[in-house]
Amino acid sequence: MARRILMGASLAAVAAGLLWLDARLAPGTVALVVAIVLAFLAQFELARMGHLRAQALGLPLRCAWIALSMQAYQRLADGRPSAPLQELGTLYGAALLGLLVGTVGAHLAARTGQRTPPPWSVWALGLWLLPPIYLLVPIERTFGTLGLVLLVVLAKIGDNAGYFVGKAFGQRRPFPDISPGKTVAGCVASLVAGTLAGALLLPRTLGEPGVRGVLVGALVGAAINLAAQASDLSESWVKRRAGVKDSSSWLGPSGGVLDVIDSLFLAAPVALVLWSLLYAPTGA
Repeated sequence: MARRILMGASLAAVAAGLLWLDARLAPGTVALVVAIVLAFLAQFELARMGHLRAQALGLPLRCAWIALSMQAYQRLADGRPSAPLQELGTLYGAALLGLLVGTVGAHLAARTGQRTPPPWSVWALGLWLLPPIYLLVPIERTFGTLGLVLLVVLAKIGDNAGYFVGKAFGQRRPFPDISPGKTVAGCVASLVAGTLAGALLLPRTLGEPGVRGVLVGALVGAAINLAAQASDLSESWVKRRAGVKDSSSWLGPSGGVLDVIDSLFLAAPVALVLWSLLYAPTGA
């Protein structure tokens, strides 16, 4: 546990440094660089994870990464404001186009008798993995550096609460075949932590103080937490299908890049949609 806490503190320090730098550069610059690097490492891990290594995932995932990087850079360089939900659709569209091109290329390049996965499974994995990472850019552009901080806090605070409460009190394990370490107590503690964090933080940042602001913040915090928990479970399911415990060993006791950012795969889209509908933009 001590090594896990130390690694978490180190990652938090790196994140704090990046956020400090992001606040002093053009909106979205650091978020874009971080998204490109994280997405590259994530697709690299996924394509080489356990049993998935034998399948032709690399080319489709790399093509989607290139398409998303180009699209995100173009939107940032353009400088014109656009609706966050429009950017969400554009990013998922770019990812799908890249996946289609990469899938065709992988099938054309496959050697006789080489096994290639069904296209739908490649597209599902690519859309699950890559676009949410690039949503960091429109979130930062629309809701500022504060928006990035809130996303990370709301997506990860439940993770930590669930881990420690589950470790201390958890007995019933609702997902033994997907995530044996998760307990009912941990899941409930995670939801409570996410709800309270939303009620405390959102009215004082993106929303407005008052009873209504607190209630809306609590509901949004709960929704983001549920999305983060579902996202974590989805990554565990992928790892079980690949036959591995961690996505890699790059980050020691914390596993790999996917193990650290897994909460964002569903939490980032949910946060962007809900914040765009409920809160006024605060970024550039």
